Amino acid sequence: MLRKLIATLAAVCAGLIGAGTAAADNVANNSIGTVQAGSTTANPSASAALPPAQATASAPTSVSGSGDNSASNSAGTVQAGGGNSASNSAGTVQAGPVATAPSASATVAGNRASVSAPAGVSGSGPNSATNSIGSVQAGGGNSANGSTGTVQVAGTHANPTADVSLTGGNTTLHADGTLAIAGSGNNASDSIGSIQLGGGNSADGSILTAQSGTIALGADAAIGSALGGLVVSLPASIGGSGNTATDSIGTAQIGGGNDASSSVGTFQSGPVSTAPTLTANTPLGTVSAAVPTGVTGTGGNSATDSIGTVQIGGGNTASGSTGTVQTGPITTEPGVTASGTPSATGPPTAAGPPAPTTTSDVLGAEAGGPPAATSATAGSGPTVSQSPRTTQGQPRTSNTFGANRELNRPRLLAQLPFTGLVLWLLFALGLMLLTSGTGMRSHARAR
Repeated sequence: MLRKLIATLAAVCAGLIGAGTAAADNVANNSIGTVQAGSTTANPSASAALPPAQATASAPTSVSGSGDNSASNSAGTVQAGGGNSASNSAGTVQAGPVATAPSASATVAGNRASVSAPAGVSGSGPNSATNSIGSVQAGGGNSANGSTGTVQVAGTHANPTADVSLTGGNTTLHADGTLAIAGSGNNASDSIGSIQLGGGNSADGSILTAQSGTIALGADAAIGSALGGLVVSLPASIGGSGNTATDSIGTAQIGGGNDASSSVGTFQSGPVSTAPTLTANTPLGTVSAAVPTGVTGTGGNSATDSIGTVQIGGGNTASGSTGTVQTGPITTEPGVTASGTPSATGPPTAAGPPAPTTTSDVLGAEAGGPPAATSATAGSGPTVSQSPRTTQGQPRTSNTFGANRELNRPRLLAQLPFTGLVLWLLFALGLMLLTSGTGMRSHARAR
């Protein structure tokens, strides 16, 4: 991406100087190989139509900035926009805020496809690389005076998008991505081999430093049809604000709130979070699953005067240490949710307990009426009913455990309640057991 950005800046400066260039004072006294241009805008576009197809494309681009460009006593300098200074430097590329929004669309027989890729580099203030060698600065508010091999890019954003719609509009496809690095103002004076993205980064007097402001990443995809849709989202971010690596060697800092001054071999990251989500819309309802995960923490990370330190999250301190790994709290909360009403052909749902009714001595029967027929209904399933026996005086039984049974049916003499067993048979059995027990005790005493 960095090589593409450098190539784009050079192309804009060299190829678009005559396209809407605003007046600005460019100074390149005693310099060799210098290209300078003020604020520049261009809006190339094209369209074509050949029924049943048609297509359009455009790529509006601008490089802005205020102030003069100065590259006196320099060699190999490219400056675009305004407010750039590279005096006494060699091999320098500087550009003010850059914005572009290429797009294209095509329609064939009712089927439409479109893509766009808006992107830009923001920032405010001038860029300065005086007395430097091999510096690249984009956006604004970057300083690399007296440095060697420095890349500084202010706040950056990109949001490519693609959409497809088939004939009738019942089927659609969508995909997009997001990249944003926030901030403005980077300082790497008197440094060697520094890369700074976003803003709020300081690496003065450092060697081999990489710094980035707050990062937001995301990718989304969706498909829709008459039967439903599916959406997948993959967001991620690294938070924080402001990184410092003054007088350090071999430092990488992401997010913000990191301090690795006078350290060697340090990696620091602000709080990290992601929340992948999957949502499905169906005729039966909506189902969504999410897995939010993160490494949190409050406050910044500090590893001043340390050697070999890794810190992730926030609130970590390892000053004056050697060989340290620190991380903030790690959290994850996966979850699944479902909503909506199933269709009539869907699976049955629990109907819940029935409402209470006033009963007589017959369990489950309404007062003043005949015993109610029981039901084995579950949700929308089939209903199974039972009819009482028609034989007068016979007990009504149920083949289902827990079904209603009468408590006040006509009483039948010489029968055990609930079971219907004959009482005289149980009495005779008990008498036999009592007699046999008495005889066995008498026999045992005689021996």
